Amino acid sequence: MLLRFDPFRDLDRVFEAPTRATAHPSVPFDAVRKDGKVVIHFDLPGVNPADVDLTVERNVLTLKAIRDWVTTEGEEVITTERRHGEFVRQLHLGENLDTGAIAATHEHGVLTVEIPVAETAKARKVEVAAPTPAIEAEVDAA
Repeated sequence: MLLRFDPFRDLDRVFEAPTRATAHPSVPFDAVRKDGKVVIHFDLPGVNPADVDLTVERNVLTLKAIRDWVTTEGEEVITTERRHGEFVRQLHLGENLDTGAIAATHEHGVLTVEIPVAETAKARKVEVAAPTPAIEAEVDAA
C-alpha cells in the first residue's frame, strides 16, 4: 500500500507557495488497489518509453522521465505551457508490498506500474477453535 501520510508534503508546499506561479506540477498519478496488487497510473504524455527510468530502493519508488522539445528553424514560439525537460516523482511504498515483483508498461502516454501485495499482508481466514471438553467440564464444576 502507498503511504497516505507524508510528513514532508505540507512542508514542501509551504516552501513552494511563493514560486507556485512559475513552478510546474509534478507528474500526476492515480493509484488503486485491485486483485491483490496496487496499480499506479502516471501521466507522461509525449514521453518516449526509452526515456523513462523507474527504480525502487528502500521502499521508495522513483520515476524519472525526460520529454524534449526542440523548435525547428523558422518556428517562432508564441507561448509554452507544457513542461519539458526532466520529471521526477517519488512515492513511499508501504512494507506490505512486494517490491521485488514490480511490473511496468507504457501505453498512450500513461505509465502503469503494478506492485503485488506481499503474501504476508494479504487477508487470510483464521480458524476459531471450539473449546475442548476438559475446559467445559471445569466450567460446569464451578
